[in-house]
Amino acid sequence: MSRTADSTIKGFLYQFNKTIISIAEAVVGEEVTVEGLVEDIDIEFINGDLLAVQCKYHESVDTFTDSLIYKPILQMAEAYSKSPAKNIKYKIYIHVPSEKDRVVAISMATLDAAIATKDQKLSKISARIVNPLNKTNFLSNLELEFGPSIDDLEKKAKLALVSLDIADSDVDCILYPNAINHIAKLSSLRDESQRKIKRASFQQLLLSINTTGVSKWVLASKKKKEILLSIRKQLADGLSQNNRKRSFYFLPDSINGFSDEIIIFIDNYIKKYSYKTAHTTIPTIAVNCDQDEIHELHLRLYRKGIKANTGFIGNEVIESELFRAPMRSGISGGLVKKEFDLCMFSSRPDMKYINQKKSSDLFCICDVVPSEIDVTDWNVVHLGVKSFNELEFVLQLRGSYE
Repeated sequence: MSRTADSTIKGFLYQFNKTIISIAEAVVGEEVTVEGLVEDIDIEFINGDLLAVQCKYHESVDTFTDSLIYKPILQMAEAYSKSPAKNIKYKIYIHVPSEKDRVVAISMATLDAAIATKDQKLSKISARIVNPLNKTNFLSNLELEFGPSIDDLEKKAKLALVSLDIADSDVDCILYPNAINHIAKLSSLRDESQRKIKRASFQQLLLSINTTGVSKWVLASKKKKEILLSIRKQLADGLSQNNRKRSFYFLPDSINGFSDEIIIFIDNYIKKYSYKTAHTTIPTIAVNCDQDEIHELHLRLYRKGIKANTGFIGNEVIESELFRAPMRSGISGGLVKKEFDLCMFSSRPDMKYINQKKSSDLFCICDVVPSEIDVTDWNVVHLGVKSFNELEFVLQLRGSYE
């Protein structure tokens, strides 16, 4: 992972941890909006007041300077100038390693310097501020809070989850990963009303989950090894069932080296889970790509000695052909010869074929499970792993993920 990508993920993870804490600390009647209309986290109190929080994570910065907060100050000043009568307070929640945790006021000099900045991008924000801006009133509704490191904030988030009193639950490998995944999912929803959540509904959601959620956000935490081991153990029972029908959904851009390693993965999977007489089903592979790429994968599998059924008759996919069972022959020594080894198709332009024929399990290798996938009536497992080594590790195809 590049330094830029790592920094971006940590920035979001810092925000998600702060969001978890905000939800867990909310009292009855209070509501938290993930990626709110105003800031990263909007907290609506019982009396109708709003606290808008913007999170910033700067672990590589040696010393705090006012310029680090010019952008959030200007964004908040713009929001305030357009709705000065609303009861909104603003908070910049920032981590800089040299600064101790504390709350400080932002000075008039800092506000003036931000507004007068010569930075072209920031100047555009400054130009959108509705004048005259009541600077004194704005500053009285704005505060700067220096927060802890991402590791320490993660610890606070886990303590906040403990306060939800969910009995007999593993905080590190169950509650925390699923809390992070849910916040990440909410943050991606377009409808602002769907990004709202209360403490009680958050608690109820976590009560209903007893498996580990794996995503790039969770795997960026210090507990990566424990989380991967946990999901590996959870999947072991289902993977040991020879007649269990399994489907895979791949978003190629979400996993490193998809084009180079997908054929090897399919080969490894078939050699372990779909070659004996007792293995009565074949895997289904859905890839979010165009049909030309499916044809290319089909050819590469054939050259590898693996026969895929893509359902094509001429230039058209025929559903009855795509999902038919392969003819079996030549059973000897516990091995079976099948007409084809897997079913493979493109999930574009919609998820029709995925939703049409449901397996026992659907493994989603992607950042976020697409909302178009109907998750009812089958076991949907989100595996937001970033490498095929990690994927093969949790699926018992290899002993190590490194």
